[in-house]
Amino acid sequence: MKKLLALAITAAAITAGGAHANGSPYSPGLVYGWAGVGAQNSGVRFVAFGMPKSTIVAAVRARDGHVMKSTVVRGFYGVPLVSYDGTAGGLSGDGKSLVLASYGPLPGEAGETRLIVLNTKTLSVVRSVVLRGSWSYDAVSPDGSQLYLVEHIAAGQNPRYRVRSFDLRADRLIPGAIVDRIDRLAIMGGQPVTRATSSDGRWAYTLYAREKREPFVHALDTVRREAFCIDVPLELAQPLQMELRLRLAGDGGTLGVRHFRETVAVIDTKTFGVRRT
Repeated sequence: MKKLLALAITAAAITAGGAHANGSPYSPGLVYGWAGVGAQNSGVRFVAFGMPKSTIVAAVRARDGHVMKSTVVRGFYGVPLVSYDGTAGGLSGDGKSLVLASYGPLPGEAGETRLIVLNTKTLSVVRSVVLRGSWSYDAVSPDGSQLYLVEHIAAGQNPRYRVRSFDLRADRLIPGAIVDRIDRLAIMGGQPVTRATSSDGRWAYTLYAREKREPFVHALDTVRREAFCIDVPLELAQPLQMELRLRLAGDGGTLGVRHFRETVAVIDTKTFGVRRT
């Protein structure tokens, strides 16, 4: 089984051509095979392979592709992508929980979105989440107790959405959206371009591109269920905003906004003040 799965992983890496088995009109989508997702500086990657009615989930040693353990779960799931630059998510900061997701219906259409949470030590499913409507994974708290989701209201070039939290221990969706403490806007718009995450997994920083407006960074505190929206004063058309990248510097005290090799703005992650460079 492990030998066959290792061959499947190798074949997927060769044929995936970049690995984004996307297909979602409203989110970055899911990834099957390829590099999957792994913790920072970790030698283990978690990958998912969709089959007709089930999904193979495997823990793979990155150094040599050795399959350390694997399992089969019922249903069709993939590793969630959190931004259009191909950044994968789903792994908690403590490395103990892995979230996989399915595709949901188009916004406004009937249907359900399904997610599962696995224990990374055993690869057993410890929680299943079923939500009516169009949802996608956004983040998970470091201890795996809080799941953050994007509820999609409208798709298209300028999608509309809101960020919600799901208490995995209580098995319930928390009422209301996660909103910026100042703007108090529940419904947001934009395309998630790139993601940077603090080393402990607590903070998820996502840069969004917007048409006819400057980009902004959504700073999500996954422990306190708080969010801050930080406008980045860059006069760039939306296609150029899609080329931006984020990089946490040093101890994570600053977040650099980069355009190719040039840092064009710096955000203080304590005060959320922004300066152009």
